[in-house]
Amino acid sequence: MIAALILAALVAAPGPLPRTPVERQVLVDLAFTLGEQHALHLKCAGADADVWRRRMGDLVRYENPDEAFKTRLTSSFNAGFVARDAGARTCDPAAERQAAEKGRGLARTLGSPTPR
Repeated sequence: MIAALILAALVAAPGPLPRTPVERQVLVDLAFTLGEQHALHLKCAGADADVWRRRMGDLVRYENPDEAFKTRLTSSFNAGFVARDAGARTCDPAAERQAAEKGRGLARTLGSPTPR
């Protein structure tokens, strides 16, 4: 009975995922890349294309960061968006592919047993 109550409390109110400082930096870098992707994708797919913003929301929900780290992730996403939005006037599929590959690399690093 007590174990069931503890499990229910953990499921109902999960805490932040335990992350090393290196993993947290990879997440910040990934958030920046998602912001870049969002800016680039808007140029190609139109103003209603929010797939990358939704993925950022998914990342935040999955990680369940404390407020300070959530702010850091959000700021990084916004900085990536501003950086790419200022530099990309039109759709650039090559830049989209490059940013996607960067994001895949970061995700692989995060998923490896010991991120570098």
